[in-house]
Amino acid sequence: MGKENEEKTVRVDDRVTSGGASDRPAMPCIVHTSDTLTDTVYWLSADKELKIGRALENDVCIRDQSISQHHARVVLTSAGAVFVEDLGSTNGTYVNGEKVVRHALWDGDKVHIGPRHVLKFCYQVNATPEAADSGEADATRDALTGVYARQYLLMRIDEDFIQAKMRHQDLALLMFDVDSFEEIKETHGPGTGDMVLREVAKVVSSVLRREDIFARYENHTFVVRLRNLTEAAVVVLAQRIGRVVKYHSFSHEGKKIRVTLSLGIGSLTRNMKNAMDLISEVQAYLEKARRAGRDTINGSQSIRVIYRQMANRHVA
Repeated sequence: MGKENEEKTVRVDDRVTSGGASDRPAMPCIVHTSDTLTDTVYWLSADKELKIGRALENDVCIRDQSISQHHARVVLTSAGAVFVEDLGSTNGTYVNGEKVVRHALWDGDKVHIGPRHVLKFCYQVNATPEAADSGEADATRDALTGVYARQYLLMRIDEDFIQAKMRHQDLALLMFDVDSFEEIKETHGPGTGDMVLREVAKVVSSVLRREDIFARYENHTFVVRLRNLTEAAVVVLAQRIGRVVKYHSFSHEGKKIRVTLSLGIGSLTRNMKNAMDLISEVQAYLEKARRAGRDTINGSQSIRVIYRQMANRHVA
């Protein structure tokens, strides 16, 4: 058998590469293609099930009336097996066209949630944010977390600002801080602080679209650049980011560490002249969120109206 047939291929983003091209193993994940034809990758882990449904607290939140509030879940066992389970949904859960209650998933299986939504189970190399562990220098990446570096974000946001202005497109920045980060370092040590930042980068990356730019802005402050999303969609994403971090298991020497985020949301407006106007706005909203307390989101008046309509108790 030829060498080319002996090498396993793995899919990374839109490229197919040799299994020998990376020393990182392929990991199980669920890929959801949204209405905008962009993929969101949800990495599976044995310590946390992936919840799917219409309710906002789900990991995969699908705002469609055909989807039950708590529709299904995907579970990775300690032995490495992956199962999808229907949670008594109204319109059912299907694997490759067959209705199931509990079903083992194999690489490439398609999970139909209700009549219109398809999730794909597969194995991929998780190139972000673990790229920092590969030993390869990359000037566009933050060395600790593997997400983009501040300078790359600043370069891209300048380009995106001009394009969005010319084409009258939606452009937003979501900036967040890890709450009480200095206290975490003082209590548990600087090494634990680094672990928290790496884990925050990892879990936030899991809920972002492939086209989003996620960067470490400074110390424990991060930024997500979002294009072509309505304010309501940005609000939902901000809530999801806060939730996945809040309920993620952070621990040091067997003790759980409570980690929450303060988030600010800024959107492109007609009177902004350059990208720094947008950055300054989101920084101001983040500062208001910080002053309001832990686990808080702040934004413009229209953003706060959307919060109230969603009955979000964490509105600053």
